Amino acid sequence: MNIPPKLKEYLDESRAPLPPISDPDEPLHLDSLALIRLVAFMESDLGIQIEDEELLAENFATLRSMGQLIASKTPLEGQPSGEETP
Repeated sequence: MNIPPKLKEYLDESRAPLPPISDPDEPLHLDSLALIRLVAFMESDLGIQIEDEELLAENFATLRSMGQLIASKTPLEGQPSGEETP
């Protein structure tokens, strides 16, 4: 599971007064407004595009589920998804 440190920091700050996340399977307890803000942060600060059909509670329930979503969107380094190198 690869969660960008900037994303972990954002989650810890935005969930206050809850304690920092220490377990990747710990529920994040995000309400709808927090989810919209999180998606905006991911798109603007991290360059991770979230599609409408991916806006499902289970994709943002835990750090692990978010890591899986991010991993499914990240092409292999140096190679755009779906293209082969010559």
